[in-house]
Amino acid sequence: MNRVLRTQWAPLLAATIVAGIVLSLATKQFGSSFNVYTILQTAAVYTVIGLSQMMVLAVADMSLAVGGIASLVTIATGNLYQVQHWPIGAAIAGSLALGLACGLVNGAIIATTKLSGFIVTLATGTAFTGIAYGITSSIPYSNIASVLTNLGQGRAAFFSYLLLPAIAMTLAVGAGFRWLPIGRSLLAVGGNKDAAVLSGLSEKRAIVTAHAVSGVLAAVAAVLYIGVLQSATPATGSDWLIISFAVPIIGGTALVGGEAPASGCFVAAIVLSAINDALIVLNVNTEAVQMAEGLLIFAAVIAGKLGQSVRGGTRRSVGRPSTGPGRLGQIAQDAATPGLGMP
Repeated sequence: MNRVLRTQWAPLLAATIVAGIVLSLATKQFGSSFNVYTILQTAAVYTVIGLSQMMVLAVADMSLAVGGIASLVTIATGNLYQVQHWPIGAAIAGSLALGLACGLVNGAIIATTKLSGFIVTLATGTAFTGIAYGITSSIPYSNIASVLTNLGQGRAAFFSYLLLPAIAMTLAVGAGFRWLPIGRSLLAVGGNKDAAVLSGLSEKRAIVTAHAVSGVLAAVAAVLYIGVLQSATPATGSDWLIISFAVPIIGGTALVGGEAPASGCFVAAIVLSAINDALIVLNVNTEAVQMAEGLLIFAAVIAGKLGQSVRGGTRRSVGRPSTGPGRLGQIAQDAATPGLGMP
């Protein structure tokens, strides 16, 4: 319990709960079963989007291609099911493989050329979106498998069925970072590249792995979103950029790498979804909703920097890597197992 209370997102979650109770008393619409379901439905998609970006932030990189991958995967799923008449299970598997391939392309280019992830993923993400629009001529696929619509629209009272895959992805990513050697190596490389390399870890492998898993998670988010929209449109992912950064940053992911709490992503997704819904219920315009998201990101970054200072700089500051052993050095040593060394 004390560990939860010390997390970066705990004060924001508490404030959101209090505000939600007050708003529910003030307006019946916000506290209704259907509205809570809508909040959780949106939060489920936000969670997976945030996890996709968090994977790359963990190695001190970023991906602007999350939305582009989602757009291409959405169209692939619709095309394979509606046009090629693949079974929906095979169509989803093929789409997830496509997301993996897109992530591998991003990671391989960045690791090989040493170019900025910002530039590479900006280019590839735009290319992926262009391909999606080119395939469909901007016309969405409307024949969606019932299993996807049932998952996207299904609920038990206020509980959205989409929370089940979102929770599963959160647990899987969290367990990977905590228990798998490759997960710990990602945090080690992101937290202190020099110490990780000296410990025998491969920076290239970490970058490629992070982008590959990010691509798969972006594909999962796209498949889930098809059920929400009940159509496969190339416009999917066009507004995911801010969300992809807001969720992990507010959830406590360090922009300079080395720290990526999956549970924080899940909580931040619910908080963001609730805030956005509250502003809509209060008839606040769209621009104000976007402004609120931007301010939350800024506040989360400031809170993270202040927390970093309070902890005495045990984590790396921007441009000033820690050279002491510390927690990150220990992670690097723990992650340096056979099969993970420099190629």
